[in-house]
Amino acid sequence: MKDLTQGNIYKNFIVFAIPMVLAALLSQAHASIDTIIAGKFLGSNGLGAIGATAAFISFASSLFWGFASGSSIYTAALFGAQAYPSIKSSIYHSLGITALISCAFSLLIILFCDPILKLLQVDPAIFNDAKAYLVIYMLGLYIILLNNNFVHIMNAFGMSSFPFLMSLTSAVLNIAGNILAVAVFRLGVAGVAAATVLSALIVDIFYFIKLNKCFCEMNVKSTKVKFSKDVISKISTYGIPAALQQSIMYTSSMLVSPLINAIGSGASAGYAVALRIYEISASIYQNSTKTLSNYAAHCKGSRKPVSYFRKGVRVGLLQAIMFVSVPLFVCVFFSEDVCGLFFPSGQTGDGLYYAIMFSQIYLPFILFNLVNNLFHGFYRGIGFMKLLVILTAIGGVSRVIFTYFLARYGMHGIYGGWALSWVTEAIIAAITYFMGTWKKTCIISPVEK
Repeated sequence: MKDLTQGNIYKNFIVFAIPMVLAALLSQAHASIDTIIAGKFLGSNGLGAIGATAAFISFASSLFWGFASGSSIYTAALFGAQAYPSIKSSIYHSLGITALISCAFSLLIILFCDPILKLLQVDPAIFNDAKAYLVIYMLGLYIILLNNNFVHIMNAFGMSSFPFLMSLTSAVLNIAGNILAVAVFRLGVAGVAAATVLSALIVDIFYFIKLNKCFCEMNVKSTKVKFSKDVISKISTYGIPAALQQSIMYTSSMLVSPLINAIGSGASAGYAVALRIYEISASIYQNSTKTLSNYAAHCKGSRKPVSYFRKGVRVGLLQAIMFVSVPLFVCVFFSEDVCGLFFPSGQTGDGLYYAIMFSQIYLPFILFNLVNNLFHGFYRGIGFMKLLVILTAIGGVSRVIFTYFLARYGMHGIYGGWALSWVTEAIIAAITYFMGTWKKTCIISPVEK
């Protein structure tokens, strides 16, 4: 475990970020291999079935991703203040809340699966496969979400190497499971979903063992945790706004999803690949800026001056650009080769065309989204959740407005609306930072709240 405010900031950021970025790449790698396996063995329809539900699954999961990231920032601030008994209590309460709500949420989605897919305008040719994928994924939702929760918890402790090892384990298990399920047992799209759930379950077991070891180091393993409304209230102060922020981002994706599906299965397949390429690039700077979130939370917990926070933002920005530059270059200038990996050899058509279009023309705009994510991470770290939600709402609403306005231009309109929303939010996020209204949020320690 490591307090990120102690020692050389450049070294701390790099040492902390590299395993997280590598873990993110591994996670995206096995997710991409899922997509590649679906495309190679199941064809465009299999790829389209996964792509048609991708936005909705992300939306359904986003509430819990956000809650986990927000509550873990509270945990990181407690770690900075060395309030170890409170850390154990906050983690147990957070995991319990996630279990109750996610299981109820999954049940509702399974019960109303058909109406949801019809609302998304899923092509009839891929409807049954899309339904099978969605149902199996929802059955294992909490198991999958636990992986995300544990990553945030370990990051709050200043640990990034163990999550990297777990991502490597998950990648190996997931790839092997997908090959067996799809290529050997011929389980189709359902097999892809089942392999994801099974690999997540195995990794969860390793995380539980590691968490108990951390509690031993803090001398709180035998400390009993009792249900507390006060703890729930403190967790919710961080978790609920972060959950809202995440849901806003993915709600915008879900709202434009019918426009994509209405263009046809080729558009769904192309968007599935475009989304995967975006997520590979974005995951690099998103995980890089998690360093800033945890650093800012540690600064706040240990009452560091404002100069520490400003320096963290500068170092975080430089680091994120450095990490993303190479993969961005590869995806843009070798787009045909990269996109071709997701389709059967020699295949042409709308799906491949739409994927290449995104990589060549619209992917470079993620540099604006990098700026957005940097400020998201910073404001989350200092607990300025109100501004975080406002900025995300601006990005989400602008995406929907731009996309629907440009929808008559087909996939150019879909991608163009997305890029314009990044630019809009980046400009406003930069202005709010330089105005300096965030400074007073850094003064109050979370332990005192």
